[in-house]
Amino acid sequence: MGKALFSAPYSFLGPVKDAYESFLPTEFREIWKRPELTPDPGLTVWAPNPGQSFIIDDAALALFPALEVVATPSTGSNHIDRAACARRGVSVYSLLDNRPGLDRISASAEFTFLLLHNAMRRLDRGLIEVTEGRWRAREDFLRGNELQGKTIGLIGYGRIGHRMKRYCEAFDAQVVCHDPYAEGVDIAVWPMADIFAKADAVVVCCQLTEETRGMIGRDLFASMRHGGVLVNTSRGEVLDEAALAEVLAARPDLRVGVDVLAGEVTGQTGASPLLPFHRSGQMVITPHIAGACYESQSKAAAATLELLLRHYEGKDQR
Repeated sequence: MGKALFSAPYSFLGPVKDAYESFLPTEFREIWKRPELTPDPGLTVWAPNPGQSFIIDDAALALFPALEVVATPSTGSNHIDRAACARRGVSVYSLLDNRPGLDRISASAEFTFLLLHNAMRRLDRGLIEVTEGRWRAREDFLRGNELQGKTIGLIGYGRIGHRMKRYCEAFDAQVVCHDPYAEGVDIAVWPMADIFAKADAVVVCCQLTEETRGMIGRDLFASMRHGGVLVNTSRGEVLDEAALAEVLAARPDLRVGVDVLAGEVTGQTGASPLLPFHRSGQMVITPHIAGACYESQSKAAAATLELLLRHYEGKDQR
């Protein structure tokens, strides 16, 4: 009899947990670090924690010799060594393989808009001022900008990009995008260099691929207009973080908000060159929580189960 491991956060899932149990006997156990893995020769299905600080590689897969499927409740899959899985005949799925299920989830787009709006209005600074006992004593430090009339450039025009367009246009902003794979889009398409040089704010919301890894570097950061805003909710590896740190050191006028850092899947976020700028208040870093909502994580778990059911359709998984 096969069995499943769901190692992502689960305490709030409710009926979704019952649905997994109806599919296969399932162990629900949050796993964040590599030493928390324990061997299981009978495990056939694994829904891993996308927030874990290790990669599912040959060594991890060797703990589960009967494993057939890894299905992650996330769009990103850089925590999974797909080549290692292929060598062992393990099928890999992400939420990108279930577009209808993915389209039901809005949390990441909502959080992206939150980071954008914070960068424009500096809510984070206002909170610090009150915490430190000041009340409009430094209004110049707190003053921000309206979204109305601004140009927002999206790097990537997928699920998050489409929602961001709607959100920003509701605030009377102009929205443009750069996405070489977007066809027949309802939005003005600009070269990436133009977006960085001319837009008031740049929002990076593309997928991490070998093509996009390190795609945004020093020249683009340095070309941003005075007071420009940069938001990244893609993956940290899309940006050249060392180059961004150099530009931020020279450009205190730039406002940056990111929910991702390079090295998350190997537990190396503490070495990010961007952390000093967060500590000094020049930028805002959040710990990859764009999708951390009760609703979104429940929807993601359900969409992952749909993928597993599809994989085993017509098979006797027991």
